Amino acid sequence: MRFKRVVMEYRQFLDGVNRKEDKAWVELYDYFYAPLCCYAAKIMGNDQMVEDVVQGCFVKLWLSTVCFEDIKVITAYLYRAVYNAALNFVRDQKRSKKAHEVWMGQVVSDESDAVEMALEEEAITRFYTVITRLPEQQRDILLRSMKGERVRDMAEKLGISENTVKTQKKRAYAFVREQLGDVWMVIVGLFFV
Repeated sequence: MRFKRVVMEYRQFLDGVNRKEDKAWVELYDYFYAPLCCYAAKIMGNDQMVEDVVQGCFVKLWLSTVCFEDIKVITAYLYRAVYNAALNFVRDQKRSKKAHEVWMGQVVSDESDAVEMALEEEAITRFYTVITRLPEQQRDILLRSMKGERVRDMAEKLGISENTVKTQKKRAYAFVREQLGDVWMVIVGLFFV
């Protein structure tokens, strides 16, 4: 019974994306935004325009008439779009040839770096998938904490006590750590160091 519900929700999600429904697009954006920004940053050299490039790809997809039958196709489409947009940005900044050669040389010549990049992307995707299963307040506190927001500021903005913020933060970290297992250390290295 649960499998049928998951398949139905999956189908509803894809239909929602194809029909440009806000709820489905919010899910799509939340799921892919951070990993795509990390991917673009590797190509662009951590340029400040990474977010603009990724958001531009989402806008182009929204304005297009492309329809998807599978999440894998959406994934491939978005990664290819970000790859192309990032390279176009670099080219437009008169650094295209050098950056592209360096990036392609690293990927082609050093297979371990390519594997590491893929593992980081997978870890980020898993992390953002896990945090979507957190209760809303814990997720909000965890995301604010990742941005460097102080406990006192979070408590004030959320209208709760500092102890509640600390407790919810601790619970969120424990849940994410438990769900990610060994991947947790990769996430700590990427987001919390």
